[in-house]
Amino acid sequence: MDDKEIVLSYKDVVLRVSDLNILKGPCYLNDQIIDFYFAYLSSSYNADANDILLVPPSTSYWFANCQDQQSLVNDFVEPLKFSSKKLILFTVNDNEDFSAAERGTHWSLLVYDRSQNYLLHFDSLLGMHRYHALKLYKAVKGFMGTASESLSKDGAKTLKMKAVGSAAVPFFKEAKTPQQTNGFDCGLYVMAIAEVICRWHSCERNGNDGDWLFAVEREVNACLETTMRGEVLKLIEDLRKQ
Repeated sequence: MDDKEIVLSYKDVVLRVSDLNILKGPCYLNDQIIDFYFAYLSSSYNADANDILLVPPSTSYWFANCQDQQSLVNDFVEPLKFSSKKLILFTVNDNEDFSAAERGTHWSLLVYDRSQNYLLHFDSLLGMHRYHALKLYKAVKGFMGTASESLSKDGAKTLKMKAVGSAAVPFFKEAKTPQQTNGFDCGLYVMAIAEVICRWHSCERNGNDGDWLFAVEREVNACLETTMRGEVLKLIEDLRKQ
């Protein structure tokens, strides 16, 4: 099969043969695979309440590197309805070449929890991604309030963010994270942690108590390095049959 041949179109994500070859491993996961899995989680656990947001990797990367704050508000913060979300999940990538996609050597996860007003960083190679996580944190921390609309002198509408009530700017915190045992499965940890958070949040809506941090600590471990690629490949195959 041609590497560019389309295997699955799911929501706004297109997976090709080349993506499946990466997933079969052992390889560093690309944006497309994580984007697909985030879309699947959003559709599976968030369809009704719509109060958790899984930000696509390309959008997270743009937040970290775009210097035009107003365009971020107009193009992403408002359309994605940041102010209505209880949880927002961002991917962190260390690609420094802004002209080239699909680069970088490590993935981690930054999670905003409105109930605690913090952004937690999950890094399966502890300490490796702190600089890049803080870069993204500084870029998004001011967007977690609500938006107000004003008119400029020329009549153009401008959206500005303001805090919710008297809430302070969310703080940054490193989270206890299961550690990978190799140099390429970081993306799997990002997806596994995201899945646990989404599943916990779905159960919490139904009245189950608990803490999603404990759920991550309890359910995510190095066993995923031998099982999760196969599980995601099976998921893709099942979706192809539908």
